[in-house]
Formats: sequence, C-alpha cells, structure tokens
Amino acid sequence: MKKRSTQLKRIVYYCPYLIILIISLHSCKKDKKRPDYPAGSNENINTWILDSLKRYYYWNEQLPSDPNIGLSPKDFFNTVRNASDRFSYINIPNDATTFTPNNRNFGFDYVTVSDQNSTKVIGIIKLVLKDSPASRAGLKRGDYISQINGKALTTANAHALQDEILSGNHFSLTLAEQNNSIWTETRTVELTKRVILDQKEISKVIESDGKKIGYLNFLDFNGGLASSLLPVFNNFKAEGITDLILDLRYNAGGQVAEAAAICTMIAQNVTFDKAFITYKGNKNGGTRTESIGTAATFDKTVNFNILLQQNLGLSRVYILSSAATASASEVMINNLKPFIQVIQIGEKTRGKDEASFRIFDARSPKQINWEMHPIVYKLFNAQGTGNYSAGIQPDVNVNEINTLPLLPFGDQADPLVKAAMGRISGKVAKTGIGLNTMLSGAFQPGNILMDSRAQSAQQGMVITHR
Repeated sequence: MKKRSTQLKRIVYYCPYLIILIISLHSCKKDKKRPDYPAGSNENINTWILDSLKRYYYWNEQLPSDPNIGLSPKDFFNTVRNASDRFSYINIPNDATTFTPNNRNFGFDYVTVSDQNSTKVIGIIKLVLKDSPASRAGLKRGDYISQINGKALTTANAHALQDEILSGNHFSLTLAEQNNSIWTETRTVELTKRVILDQKEISKVIESDGKKIGYLNFLDFNGGLASSLLPVFNNFKAEGITDLILDLRYNAGGQVAEAAAICTMIAQNVTFDKAFITYKGNKNGGTRTESIGTAATFDKTVNFNILLQQNLGLSRVYILSSAATASASEVMINNLKPFIQVIQIGEKTRGKDEASFRIFDARSPKQINWEMHPIVYKLFNAQGTGNYSAGIQPDVNVNEINTLPLLPFGDQADPLVKAAMGRISGKVAKTGIGLNTMLSGAFQPGNILMDSRAQSAQQGMVITHR
C-alpha cells in the first residue's frame, strides 16, 4: 500500500507540470501561427507569392528561408527568384507601370549598328507593325535612322537612346539615306505610344525551278493563331506546295498549344497520340509527356481533325531564325525534329527551354491583383532532346544585317529566304555577302550595339496549361 501511495503521489506531483508543459507547447504553436496581414499589404501579397512559388516554382527547393516580405511585390519577386532564372516575371494586368516596356506600342523595332570602316553609327528598322504609329508615319523595314530625339546615334549612346524611347510616351526619329557614300538626313517623324492590335500573318506561294514553295511569317503564338491560319494552310495544300519556309526570325513565342497545332498541319504521319512534348518540373510537378493531339487542342480553339484536313504531309521544313526567335518558336524547331527534317537558317535562337503558366488569385472576390509567370518546367521533345538554354544553332548561318538594305518579308532576294530557296533547289546560295559591298565607301555593318527586337524576346515565355 505504501508503495502504491508513493506512486500516486508522484503522478499527482508530476501532473501539474505535465499540464503546464502542454499549455506551453500549445502557446508556442499559437505563437508560430502566420500573422493575419491586412489585405493589400506587401506582407499579404508577398506571402501569397511565396506560397505559390513553394508549390509550383521549378527551383522551389532553393527559395530563401526567411525573405523580406515587407518589400514591394515586384522587388520581393526579383529577390527570391533563383539566380538561374532568366525569364520569370510578375505584373498587374492592365497596369502598364508593372510591365517591362518594349517598342511594340510604337509599332517598330530596330537595330543599332556601327560601321566597320568609320565611326558612323546608324539604326536600321527591322520591323514595322501594321496600323501602328510607325506605319502611319510612313516608316518601313530597311529605313535608316540617324538621330533619336535630335541626338545622333553613337557607340556610346545606343542603349541610352533606346531607354529614352522606352521611358516616354512619345519621341522623334530622324531618317537618313546614303547616296555615293554620303549620308543625307531626309525627314524627322514624331511617334506617340498607342495600343497595337495583333498582327496578321504574311503568306505567299513562290514558284521557283519548277517547285511551289510556301512562305509563312507570323510574330507570336497567341491563342487562336492556328485557327486563324487554317485558310493559309488550306491554300498551301490547294496550291500543292512541295516545301515550306517558316519565318520565325522575330517571333518571341507564346502558347505550346498553338505551336503543336501548327506542327500538326506541317509534318507527315501525324496522329493524335504521337508524343510531342515532355515537361519536367519540381517534385510537385513531376514529369509528364503530352501527345501532339492533346497539346494542340487543349485551348479548344480548333478541332484536331480539322487540323489534319489541312496537313501538308511534308518531310522537311525550313525555319528562319535570329536572336529574337524564342519560346514557342524554339518549341517548333526542337519538337518538330522527331517528326520531320528541320533545316534552320539564320542565327542562333534566344534559348528559352522553359515553360510557365499564369498564377493568379482565383478567390471571389479577388484579394490580390498581381499575376505571376514563374518558370515551372524544363522542356524536351519526344526524343528527350532539350537543354537549349544557350540557344539553338542554325544549320546555315546567315545574318540579315550583313546584306543591306533589308527587304520586305518574303522577298526572294532576302538573304534568309534566298538561302532557304538555294537549299530547296539544290543550288546552295552564297550568303553573308552584302549588297553594299559593290559601292566603295558604303556603310559596312560591323558590331550590333543594340537590338530592340532581341531585347523584347527576353520578355517572351513558353505558356503551357499544365
């Protein structure tokens, strides 16, 4: 009895301490509970950002353990972004101040180039968008720029003058021309920023050496693109084209679905279940291989059987590229290769072998307006080939700037088109010989100092639904 009494005393003696310990542990758990930050505060928004990245971000295991959630959302996002991440971004839709600016709202892109034989620096207009401030001012591809905002272009100020364009709502360009090695300024135009609508494709059928060659140029892979191109492919098929030149030299990318749908209309022996793309994500996302049919029809803008009706059944395709070729354009190049021969002509591509999807606050009512496009996957084709972050090298190297003046897209004398046609005919054309070399003392393109189209390609992203 005495022994049992002693044990009871011990139990009674320790019980209060056990209760205190339980209460203490419970208090600690309560203390570690996440604070309820006010809606709209940086802390509230950044907590949502961090939680989303922990689930989806490709580099989620390398996120900092204790980031400063008091920063502005954009600064916070850039702070926690992995050092290997070149492309993830965050913004508020319809809030221009949260977007990285580019030349699109003025309707043109240009490259600044130095002369090999002098200190002369000029700008060369590479692209003019239809129904834009640039087109209304009469600008065209191949025009030369001598001044921006009244300042002559130089090696030292090429980037600064581009920054001036991007930082304002309007600016001036002074155009020039060269005759007998003498540059003369012709006129000055004022451009004001405007909203630019999606651009229509450029397509044609070229007849050469008894062959019919289809030419197609478009600037992005926005939703609904493949559907809008059905008449183009229908015409190519009706014309009986034997070869296709796909001009993606300035295409910064977009949606995987549109790339898969266009591949469906090009390659031979396409079936719905043929593997097209492999996504490799973090531990949460895993690895997934998707068929061309599933990828092409996910956004429900086009029917797979309708795509097959326009299929050209080609065994090879010629794709034109540059440093501004990125994202879904690179998916086209890499992921067509298991289906048909791809002959790439031009320059090395940008190197976006990664994909994202939009992450947004789906609560009702919405509490956070920010949206993210973080890198979620690395991309591979049906044969497991990927890892082109350094860019995809062309089979035929051609730099269009070496041949001036720049010609309209699809012109048979354009150096990239000419090189493709040389391959198609079997008469491989010499490339890289500038037309200006015929004029003694004429401008000889040297170093590229700034390329606004290549800069904007930095902002493009492969968009997927997975």
